[in-house]
Amino acid sequence: MKPRPKVLVVDDEPDYLRIAARIAAKAGCFVITAPAALEGVRLASSEKPDMILLDVGLPDISGFEAARRIRRDPALARVPIIFFTVRSEVDMVSEGLGLGAAGYVLKPFDPDELLRRIKAAVSPA
Repeated sequence: MKPRPKVLVVDDEPDYLRIAARIAAKAGCFVITAPAALEGVRLASSEKPDMILLDVGLPDISGFEAARRIRRDPALARVPIIFFTVRSEVDMVSEGLGLGAAGYVLKPFDPDELLRRIKAAVSPA
């Protein structure tokens, strides 16, 4: 029996954090959550998730800065990161893509779309 993929969800909004975690669990993943970017960076380093769902607009440091810090760890350099963003942040998509983002999900997100993206990101190629 192969282990369940591990997903880290980082979002400062409790409702989005809870919903995204529930959707990742529905995708068959083991879920770790963090309500802030710096905690997410720390958890990524210690837990080595198979995928990360990361809010762009976090209060401590931006999701983009968190992604930069996560990418410095060679073990996490290729882990898929999907950014959560609100429509007003869509103009920053190119910055996230430059960080190797596996995609963007607009808030409020469609649960079925997020489920599909999680499954695609954690499925073996």
